[in-house]
Amino acid sequence: MINQVAFTVQWPGKLVFGPGRLANLGDEAKALGRRAFLATTADLSALGLTTRVQGLLAGAGLAVTLYEDVQPDPTCAAVDAAAAQARAAGCDLVIGLGGGSAIDLAKGVAVAATHAGPVWNYVTYTGANARPVTAAVLPIIAVPTTAGTGSEVTLGTVLDNPDTAMKAALLSPHVYPRVALVDPELTYTMPPKVTVMTGFDALTHGMEAYLNAARSNPASDLFALETVRRVVRYLPRVVADGGDREARAQMAWAATLGGISIALSNTTVAHAMGLPMGARLGTPHGLALSRLLPVVLSRSWAAQPARYAALAEAVGAVQTDMDEMAKAEALPRWLHEFIGQVGLAALWTRQDIDDSILDVLADDVFRYMGRPVQQHLPIFTRGEMRQMFEEALLPSA
Repeated sequence: MINQVAFTVQWPGKLVFGPGRLANLGDEAKALGRRAFLATTADLSALGLTTRVQGLLAGAGLAVTLYEDVQPDPTCAAVDAAAAQARAAGCDLVIGLGGGSAIDLAKGVAVAATHAGPVWNYVTYTGANARPVTAAVLPIIAVPTTAGTGSEVTLGTVLDNPDTAMKAALLSPHVYPRVALVDPELTYTMPPKVTVMTGFDALTHGMEAYLNAARSNPASDLFALETVRRVVRYLPRVVADGGDREARAQMAWAATLGGISIALSNTTVAHAMGLPMGARLGTPHGLALSRLLPVVLSRSWAAQPARYAALAEAVGAVQTDMDEMAKAEALPRWLHEFIGQVGLAALWTRQDIDDSILDVLADDVFRYMGRPVQQHLPIFTRGEMRQMFEEALLPSA
């Protein structure tokens, strides 16, 4: 473990959390701008939420440019086109209303509207000479309607580039939302599949932030362990009863904690594998992680037994008479059972893919996701990466 005694905590945003706190949006927005670019989805418009938000902003004296064409996994081309609309309207504030895709697009617009050239030029990945993002970024307000991505409190935005078959993150402290307005009531309408997949994303954030061998620190550890504890306790409840308001609120909080944990530390191998899997196969992010994380952990627990044992204790996977190694080894087994318990295993349909895609995916990881691979212990080879993709994508019957 490379635990750093010296570390930096930077999270310059403001968190407004709680049921009914959407009502604060107008006041928060008028403190940051006068013309808002509102990025959201047609689904939320159909539910009436967009109209409600527009009313709150108009009531606070803001003009609103509505963009309701956010698609899953926003592309850099979509960001550039939306940014052109924001510039033409003279927007000085960007609001992302929705899941991680809406918030990621909003973050991208805040950069692209104020920086020259395609937004992809500012994306950070292995071997890239990314242009620097400056303080000219438009202020961002993130209003999540899902509980998992944590994008409302992170310094990055994940963008898809179909031209290069890559999915990678633009990373900059200037991309932190100035306000994260987390109202658990907005998650009540999440469909069951979205609930469980985004919830597992939050769990993975907590685990990977804690297991990051290069960047975990005392601050990220606090948030990471609490993320894991809350997801394990409340995700099964909200899956069993989507109307469980306490569980919804706890999952909204867990998602925010998970976002803070990876902002202070970082993700590792499961995310490094999951982004190429999403780019190549279109697999929803949380579902991809549910296939990948157990495989990664089963090959990793012996490298950091104390950390894995602590996670096993946090999720209740241990017995009092277990030694540290036994506790660590128990974590991957527990995770496999948890995935079945919350119904994620049932969502996976074995894909009819050619074995050659395994080579492509393994190559992709090292082509542009090498940095998080280096933050994990053990550090996997390309051959081991291919084997893990095969185990995740083509499990034996």
